[in-house]
Amino acid sequence: MNHHKKGLSVSKLAAACSLALMAQASASDISNTSYETFYFNTTDNTPYYQGYVGFNNGQDLTTQGNISPGINNAVVRGVISTYYLNANASENALNITNSTVRGMITSQCMTTNCAADTLTNAGVLSLTVDNSTIDDTYEHYNYVNNANVAGSIDTYNLGTAITLDQQSNIVLRNNSRVAGITLTQGYDWAADSANNGTSFNNNVTISDSALTSGAWSELDNSGFYGQSGKPSDYHNGSAGWDDVALDVSDSADAVHSMKTNVVLDHSTLTGDVAFASTFNANFYPAGHDSNADGTLDTNGGYAQDSLNQDELNLTLQNGSKWVGAAMSSVESTATLYDVAPNSILPESVYDTSGHVAGNQVFQSGLFNVALDTGSRWDTRGNSNIDTLTVNNGSLVNITNASSLLADSVSLNNLSGLNIANDGFVATDTLSLDNQSQVSLLNEGAELYANQITVDRQSQLNLGLGQVESRNMTLANGGTFNVGSRAYILNSDLNSTASQVRQEQGIVALNSDGHLSVNGDVNGNFRVNINDATGKGSVADYKNKEVIRVYDNNTATAATFTANNKADLGAYRYEAKQAGDTVVLKQRGLTDAANIALSIPSANTNIWNLEQDTLANRLSAGRHSGDAGGVWVSYTGGNFNADGSTVSYDQDVNGIMIGVDKMIEGDAKWMLGMAAGFAKGDVSHKSGSLDQDTQSARVYASAQFDNHVFLDSSLSYSRFSNDLTSGMSDGQHVTADNATDGWGFGLKLGYDWAFNESGYVTPYAAISGLFQNNDSYKVSNGMNVGSQSYNSLRYEAGVDAGYTFNYGSEQSLTPFVKLAYVYDDAGDNDARINGDRIDNSMNGSAVRAGVGGQFNFSKNFATYADTALLKGGDVDQDWSANVGVKYRW
Repeated sequence: MNHHKKGLSVSKLAAACSLALMAQASASDISNTSYETFYFNTTDNTPYYQGYVGFNNGQDLTTQGNISPGINNAVVRGVISTYYLNANASENALNITNSTVRGMITSQCMTTNCAADTLTNAGVLSLTVDNSTIDDTYEHYNYVNNANVAGSIDTYNLGTAITLDQQSNIVLRNNSRVAGITLTQGYDWAADSANNGTSFNNNVTISDSALTSGAWSELDNSGFYGQSGKPSDYHNGSAGWDDVALDVSDSADAVHSMKTNVVLDHSTLTGDVAFASTFNANFYPAGHDSNADGTLDTNGGYAQDSLNQDELNLTLQNGSKWVGAAMSSVESTATLYDVAPNSILPESVYDTSGHVAGNQVFQSGLFNVALDTGSRWDTRGNSNIDTLTVNNGSLVNITNASSLLADSVSLNNLSGLNIANDGFVATDTLSLDNQSQVSLLNEGAELYANQITVDRQSQLNLGLGQVESRNMTLANGGTFNVGSRAYILNSDLNSTASQVRQEQGIVALNSDGHLSVNGDVNGNFRVNINDATGKGSVADYKNKEVIRVYDNNTATAATFTANNKADLGAYRYEAKQAGDTVVLKQRGLTDAANIALSIPSANTNIWNLEQDTLANRLSAGRHSGDAGGVWVSYTGGNFNADGSTVSYDQDVNGIMIGVDKMIEGDAKWMLGMAAGFAKGDVSHKSGSLDQDTQSARVYASAQFDNHVFLDSSLSYSRFSNDLTSGMSDGQHVTADNATDGWGFGLKLGYDWAFNESGYVTPYAAISGLFQNNDSYKVSNGMNVGSQSYNSLRYEAGVDAGYTFNYGSEQSLTPFVKLAYVYDDAGDNDARINGDRIDNSMNGSAVRAGVGGQFNFSKNFATYADTALLKGGDVDQDWSANVGVKYRW
């Protein structure tokens, strides 16, 4: 993509130093030494250069090297040149291992008497840097001659740590550090050369190593606290040559294209990457008259279009990281005779009348960036490339005030693109595939794409930024996430026509968000409500509009269906289409609200179980000649509640301890007191409640001579509850509350003994529990208040039993029970977030039970019974009462 902002121009390498060549009998192996590439000869009062690498084959001393091309465990200060390395068909390879070069490597001639430049044309340089550092810090060679006159030879302007103008295969590996790579197209081939019709190729592989910025300017002429800058310092500000880590530039005089492939593997790149390209010298961007008939008919160049274009392909893989800008300066033409377009122009292409005719052009060069397997690019400044491909968990961060311009951007397989504050991305096509994400993180973030495709569970997250597009397509669970914005999308919006939900696109937004689509909308969409909260009343959510479509149809042809239910306040809501709009439709209580509203009813169930336990104690005493004593009873049961509003399951386990005494008077009076301790476990879907209850009772039972009896009780209970629940967005919410309850019980009956061993007891009873108002707040913001709860139970039934005597004061009395029960809690409600919600539990039911008492002796007995209650809002699936008593 030819960018619309001015890029860096490409500079030629600085002129070589005018130094004498030091000739020697053989190239030196400088391994395991410290070596200087410059020295001063006091005999002839002249500085010399001794940094050429190469071989000595005895044919021409001018082409022999100073340094053997295998450098190991050495420290080199200065400039190493590969100019003669391939002389006389010698091996064109330089290996630097376990060494430090305080300076640079160049392919330039460093002296005045270099042999013909064609020597560098014969082969491809192989440069391997293994566990070594080339730091580009050698800026000058300073000396003093015999006349005590100081001299200095500048080297800072020769390039970066590796500066080559020949074809090369460069490998950095094993924790190597290199301060900049500069690659230029230093030569071309003649028309009759075997290389004619090919490309000038460079390959750079960086493994487990670091490439940083190099320096083209003098750094040691200024400092701070005595320290000058380093070439590897990346200033991260305005673009400049001292921030360039990789510079790739072709030659305008060459007829061959320049192809450069750079791969980083588990490595870092800190600095900008600059790419400069001009058309090949044999290419005619404005056209050429090939047959002299006066008509332009060709662009010239090569028949294969790829040979007419330069390329820089930069790949990061296996967790590699790049911090920097991608800068591209290329030439382009829209006059296409016999070449196909290879790029597009953001500025568009115009016809002879000055009207927009398209955007396709042929560029002199293409700059492509690919990230793979968990790699990352943090942009700086303004980046301009042709294609960006982000694969397999990789990430691109468009950092504050930086920009990216690209023909196409594609993200695949869990990859991401983040656009920060004042960040800007512009592309012709943006595609997201297989759970990838684009997120506009801050206000001021901008994204422009003519075509946006979000596919296979990927997400485009609007955040606080702005998205501009001509057409957006959502498919296979691909999501456009509006969040809490009130956003107008000036674009067509499309999804599949399929009825298969998994193939449809998703529009996602929070309950306080709104999407207006100002364009044609087609296909079948699902709508996801992202957020969940306990805050808000019914008026805040019910029938609230979240989407409106402004298209050219009287009624939109698109369909919107709910993708989920969201917990909002006390209720769950889902999206519902209403013509050209989508609103929130109420769908029952949230799990948290349901459990909160269940608390009073669940407390009542525990209290009723304890009342039944006390009634069993008094009934057993009447039929065994009991004069009072001490008793202990286990009580437990399971409840299943399904009211008009509230539903839950409850398990209860508890114990009661009592003491009483028979007093004779106008009737036989049994007076006593009891304490109860119970725990309850309430659950419904993701909601649960842990109950802890303590109670105290005083009771009296009067048995008259005419076999009529009257039981009565008064009670105080303390109910403590811990609430937990899940929410639709995965949140875990909690709350706790405690409330007091006061209760009473009255039971009037007649004991009819049809013989000495059997009895039938009809009775009627009423009991009631009155719970105090309690208010509390759930951790998700839901306010629960005004939850006083009154419950009355009316009961009419009959008990029957028969005693079997075994002598020695031992006996067994089995019994059965049958009763009609009516629970009246029909005028109860609570306020949640200011809305009144009915949480009453009512209804008629039938209770049936069996049990028995065994007297071991005059003083000791055990008893047990079990019962069930069916028919009302609260079913008691089972209850159990097992106790022992010691009689006075």
